[in-house]
Amino acid sequence: MAKEAVTQEIIPLSEPEKWREALQGINHAFGHTWESTYAMHLTTNFPTYLYVLRAGLVKIVCPLAERDFNNYIDIVTPYGFSGFAGNQDFPDFQQYWLKFTQEQGYVSGYIGLNPLLENNTYWSADEVYQHNTLYVLNLQVSMTELFQQLSQNRRRQLKNFSAHQQHFTTDKLLLKEFYLAQHQRFFSEKKAAPVYNFAPATLSYLLNLENVLLVGYTESGQVKAVSVFAYTTYVGEYLFNVSLPGAQDQTAALLWYGLTLLKAKQIPYLNLGGGAQEGDSIAQFKQRFGAAAFPLKALKQVYNTPVYAQLCQATQADPANKSGYFPAYRQR
Repeated sequence: MAKEAVTQEIIPLSEPEKWREALQGINHAFGHTWESTYAMHLTTNFPTYLYVLRAGLVKIVCPLAERDFNNYIDIVTPYGFSGFAGNQDFPDFQQYWLKFTQEQGYVSGYIGLNPLLENNTYWSADEVYQHNTLYVLNLQVSMTELFQQLSQNRRRQLKNFSAHQQHFTTDKLLLKEFYLAQHQRFFSEKKAAPVYNFAPATLSYLLNLENVLLVGYTESGQVKAVSVFAYTTYVGEYLFNVSLPGAQDQTAALLWYGLTLLKAKQIPYLNLGGGAQEGDSIAQFKQRFGAAAFPLKALKQVYNTPVYAQLCQATQADPANKSGYFPAYRQR
């Protein structure tokens, strides 16, 4: 029997309908969507594509952004939880992927992996590095079960949630205005990583999307805190939260409210994300919802070893060390 023909291509942001068609039939997260990657492009200006492999009935996708370094190109998955996602196992994938990256002239790649979608036939185990933990809720169980999974303190916090629901709103126009006004201040005060320094165009575009949900807490008609969620048919994600001083204690209730709305939409899972660092207070906050822990991993791949070593030497980085920042030559 003849072997199935294999094709590989990259779909640019200029072809949104082709991008959306390529995702059909594949379990994917918000980070795989054209909308998410376009929003991130508004901040980074990186050339951004959807990689697509087809081999008979097999289809594998991954969003990629190209970054220039001294006239050499490396690739990275855009902000979000994406990585390789496909509809079937494909043990031969690595050989085709390596051929593709070398034909494209890429030096290296940092490919984030989504633990809810990963397929280990798509990569070699020695290229996988864990750098954090994600916390995920199964929304397919009953609300009673979800409540029982909460920590004792969290159950106490949310016991009278329904009695205070009049303070919560999903008025997107109202909440978007508040969020755009508060994002920079809030993340700056929290000394958040530079990755959260989104351009206003990115935030404005994201918050307007149909599959981005805003939930807010109000007092006397004034918004005090907002949480942002995004979702596909396959998984929801807790993206951001901002609050005014004195309203931080509403964060848990907002998350619970958002959870109930996603469950009503029959979204099966909610990815709460992880901490800024392993086991920090943010991670503990998410753990207390009874969420299951998943290792957050990424592939650190070198496609052109001589050039990678040359770039590392020029920046006094160790090309053999993949345990830290990658690619090592970008760590200044």
